[in-house]
Amino acid sequence: MGFLNRAGNHPDNDAILTQELTLAGIEVISHEFLRKENNEVVTSVRGHLHGWEFLRSWRYWEAKGPGLDVETAEALHATHGHSVRVDGHGGCPSPREHFKGLACGYYHIDDQEGLNALASTIQQLVA
Repeated sequence: MGFLNRAGNHPDNDAILTQELTLAGIEVISHEFLRKENNEVVTSVRGHLHGWEFLRSWRYWEAKGPGLDVETAEALHATHGHSVRVDGHGGCPSPREHFKGLACGYYHIDDQEGLNALASTIQQLVA
């Protein structure tokens, strides 16, 4: 099951987003000033993991970071390519196809399993 729609200013956004990040092992950053940014989801919560930033949107997380090498990105795509979408692309192309063999540093993540998988992949690369 995918993430629920959190767009707007719901009183439980911070708690729900904190839980999603925590389950994936992603550091939670919370500052009230973030609530004032013009985002789909009104929240003070963002995620951070080894140079990657996680921002919650409508029904997915956006992850931007230094990039995954093409071999690692392809392996992640083989197991989670429909929930960890390269460059946020709705057609779910492979990283090699979409970026012509270059690294991938931007994803849309549609469910908790995918968020966990991306976080784990990043952790493994850094270890």
